[in-house]
Amino acid sequence: MNQPLVDARKERGLTISEAASQMGISHGMLAMMETQKRKGSDETKIKIARFYEKSVQELFYAH
Repeated sequence: MNQPLVDARKERGLTISEAASQMGISHGMLAMMETQKRKGSDETKIKIARFYEKSVQELFYAH
């Protein structure tokens, strides 16, 4: 589990579907990134980090 990614979403009070929709990525992609079944492209990681106003480092590499 990518806990920093899950925590960032929950801090905003969003479901995976809501967050993914607002970011412009698929529900499946975000769900798989949260469970670490997919890594996602650098572009996707940047999009997610910007949405959550966090760094790519703290969301994807700090754990």
